[in-house]
Amino acid sequence: MSGGKSGKAGGRLQLRKRPQQERSIQRLEAILAAARELVAEKGVEGLKMTEIAAAAGIPIGSLYQFFPERAAVIRALHDLYTSRVEEGTRRVFSQITSLAAAEEQLSWAIDTAYDSFRGDPIYLPVWLSSMSDRDLQTLNVNHQQRLTQILCDAFRPLLPQGSAIDLETRVMLFVYLSGAAVRRAMIEDDATARRILDEFKASVRKTLFST
Repeated sequence: MSGGKSGKAGGRLQLRKRPQQERSIQRLEAILAAARELVAEKGVEGLKMTEIAAAAGIPIGSLYQFFPERAAVIRALHDLYTSRVEEGTRRVFSQITSLAAAEEQLSWAIDTAYDSFRGDPIYLPVWLSSMSDRDLQTLNVNHQQRLTQILCDAFRPLLPQGSAIDLETRVMLFVYLSGAAVRRAMIEDDATARRILDEFKASVRKTLFST
């Protein structure tokens, strides 16, 4: 996730130092790798700054040079996912030339998100943690708004002339509900998950661009 613009939410979640030199970049990468391993092992609630520093092989003071608190580490992990999703969405949907192709790509995107995140041990814990932190919730909303804009920019030129559908609201609901459907599917066995996603995709095909 490319970090959401933060405003008031930014201070406690922002990197204190943007790495410029190779050593600092490697240290930041080691911190995030350690955080990922600890979240996979213990969950977000068990994540402690002292343990992150120890697992990364750095002094605790060096960790605080980058991150003011644990929530900032979670935000950095969160941003890894949102940037990946946004960049992939922009790349894939910039190439579509018809609404039929758009519907096919949306189905593909839903399946791809499920396949990618189901086997990822930290995606769901990081997302669930973000729901209990107001500032991280704001970043989630910002991410959804950016995805909505990317998709609307791709779809709007394809609509029939004079179309009166509320494209932005429909796409916003798709973005929100597709994330919810994927996360719900992730906690089921694979066969049940596929049924959930197939029903959701069928609903999207019937409603997203219909008049």
